[in-house]
Amino acid sequence: MTTPPPTPRSPEHEERYRALRTVATIIRVLAFIVAIVGGVAVVIGAINAMTSTGGAVGAGVLILVGGFLYVAVVALFLFAYAEIIRLVIAVEDNTRTTAEAVAGRGGQLP
Repeated sequence: MTTPPPTPRSPEHEERYRALRTVATIIRVLAFIVAIVGGVAVVIGAINAMTSTGGAVGAGVLILVGGFLYVAVVALFLFAYAEIIRLVIAVEDNTRTTAEAVAGRGGQLP
């Protein structure tokens, strides 16, 4: 038994949930910005801590490690949130496609 080829996506498909797709893209861009700007800020803060406290390297290293961990976690959560939005849209699309396929066969199960 062969399966039919996938149907091409209609323009209507791409129009659904445009606002959610835009929000997911904005969150993804924000995650990149947080990662880059946060990383630079952590390095500057660590250098500043090392020079202003009379050469206390331990404080600078602590700020460096802790800051990078914090920035990484925040960026990771933003990336995950954007992907969750995209996942929900994909699940809805697959559910709709399945419902249309079942309805097209008259609702009869194989």
